[in-house]
Amino acid sequence: MNFYAKIPGDYNVMLAFTDILILLMAAYMGIRFVRRMTVATAAVFMLQLCMLTAGILAFINRTILVPFFEIGLILLGVVFPAVFVLHDYLSMKRRIKENGMDSPLIQVLERDESPEKYGDFVSAAIDWGEEASTGMISAALSIKEKPFRKQFMDQIHATHKLIGLGKLQEALERYRILAEIACDNPCIAYNTAWLLKKQGQYEESLQWYRKALDLLAGKKAGETGESGEGRHAEKPAWDMNKLLAMAHFGCGLCCYALKKYELAIVHFDKATAHAPELREAVVNNAKAYLALENLDEAEKYIRKALEDKDDVRLRYLLAWICYEKSRDMECKYHLERIVENDGNFRDAWDLLGKVCRKTGDWKGAETAYRKLAQIQPLDAETYYRLGVALRQEEKTEEALSNFKMAADINPKHSRALYSMASILDAQGKSDKAIEYLLKSLDGDEKLEMAYNLLAEIYISKDRLYDAVHAYEEAAAEHPDSYIIHYNLGVTLMMVKHYEEAIRVFKRAQKLTSDDPALYYNWASAAISLKNYSEAARLYKEGLRIKPDDDEFLYGLARISALSGDVDAAIAFLTRAIEMNPALKLRAKASHDFASLRTVKAFREITELPLKEERLRA
Repeated sequence: MNFYAKIPGDYNVMLAFTDILILLMAAYMGIRFVRRMTVATAAVFMLQLCMLTAGILAFINRTILVPFFEIGLILLGVVFPAVFVLHDYLSMKRRIKENGMDSPLIQVLERDESPEKYGDFVSAAIDWGEEASTGMISAALSIKEKPFRKQFMDQIHATHKLIGLGKLQEALERYRILAEIACDNPCIAYNTAWLLKKQGQYEESLQWYRKALDLLAGKKAGETGESGEGRHAEKPAWDMNKLLAMAHFGCGLCCYALKKYELAIVHFDKATAHAPELREAVVNNAKAYLALENLDEAEKYIRKALEDKDDVRLRYLLAWICYEKSRDMECKYHLERIVENDGNFRDAWDLLGKVCRKTGDWKGAETAYRKLAQIQPLDAETYYRLGVALRQEEKTEEALSNFKMAADINPKHSRALYSMASILDAQGKSDKAIEYLLKSLDGDEKLEMAYNLLAEIYISKDRLYDAVHAYEEAAAEHPDSYIIHYNLGVTLMMVKHYEEAIRVFKRAQKLTSDDPALYYNWASAAISLKNYSEAARLYKEGLRIKPDDDEFLYGLARISALSGDVDAAIAFLTRAIEMNPALKLRAKASHDFASLRTVKAFREITELPLKEERLRA
């Protein structure tokens, strides 16, 4: 019996074939979704999965499908995604034609990878340089036959008219042809590169710029070629230095656009070597060094550019570099100069507010944020920061008003809501503070300090279990916070859940192991569970961190007394009382030392001074 004889006769072979096509289309759309995360791709991919599931279930269950369902399965599962395949294919062919190089079928979406902290400054380089003029092309033209030369120059003139009309694509197509005819003319190669650059085809433009530079390298400085107007050979008809500067600048700009910043810097430097007054190249080098996060070199180029001409944007970048290098006074100087010249420079006011906050100049911060509030009156963050500055100046009511403004603009502004709650709590309005803290924790951030303050208020109102719940939620949100775990452990001890407290203290120890208070409270929880050996170990661990702590010695004395070790208890208690005589009264009143009250040594070390002696003291 052959393979085909094993196939049941009631299986729908056409449905199986359709399912295979849908599977292939689903695989393609899945790859497309990974490489191009767009809403349309996601929607079609989900539709594909639904169609694939429906088709496979129909095939497995040997369901006889109605024609309407079959048509829907084919249209939605095969034809619809095929439109995306066709679109991607045509796009690939177009990219290959435009760039002259291989291109993937599914192109990854381009994302801006420039560092956000530099804003738009490094997103693109400044352009400079026009096309080589017809006179320059004519001077460098090696065609000697006058009729052919005249026809060629006529084509050049017509092409430049297209450039003047903004028809760059048509001009580019003509220049490609002209470059094949006059393949040794650097001006034509340069213009081809220039047109490609203008249309964003940086890879191919870079190749043509390099060709122009190679051709220029083969020319002597005084070579002019023949012109149709009978120019004297000793007088150059074109400025080779200017063309070299424009070609190197074009190379640098293409490299910059392709994020090859080191190469861009090399070409911009070469451009300035041929055109020393080329400020645009200096600024672009500053941009490139910033993109490379080399602040020292970026600062040098920015200062050089500012020597030629003051520019608020460049000065802002210089101020920002000073801020990053903690040169706060110089940063403030530059920012103050900027806002004197441009009072609406939002970023400058924002950075001025930051540096004032950093240096403790809260009055300056208040001024900066008040100005920002005028420039952007609907920005919640500005009002929040203004409120912080006002609170530092003890203008509490005005600070509260600004925090409220921030919360009105953005009801989810957790920090503004927390700040309002902390002010209300300080004013004794604890119920209102709880209300705002709950809103803060429901906002855009679950602040650790909001959980802490909420739990503290609950404890002050004797709502201990609410405090425990708040800390537990905080520990889930901030698993790496030592203070949250420590506070949770202490609160669990307050409700006498000692075993849970010990588990929490163990987690806290993994986060921070050098806090004496942790071992003291942990040992107290162990004593409550009558685990004296564990408590002794914890007190000794605390003494290792803080050898002169009388509380740890007193705790060891307690454990020794509870364990029946009289000598150890007396020794530890003696050392503790030597450090803190006030422990005498505490030891006499403690039930932990009940077994020692008949011991002479205990009575001696806990004996209080006579009334007369106390009066004289």
